Amino acid sequence: MAGALTERDFVGKLERAGFADIEVLERSRMGIDDCALYPLFTEDLLASMRRLIPRERLGHIAVVAIVRAQAGRLGAA
Repeated sequence: MAGALTERDFVGKLERAGFADIEVLERSRMGIDDCALYPLFTEDLLASMRRLIPRERLGHIAVVAIVRAQAGRLGAA
């Protein structure tokens, strides 16, 4: 799963999908230069982000989380 979610929402979606023993192993900042590495962020979108997001925030606009979870049984909760 990927997307712009809070960590709590992300973990909740994993639980509802049947995963268990969910652990966040690592968190790291993602800046606009990191976004430019992904095709989802077009040049137009990046230009808009650079214009609308305060300069001091461009180095930290999101957090990337690496998560480990075990395949659980659906309906086991």
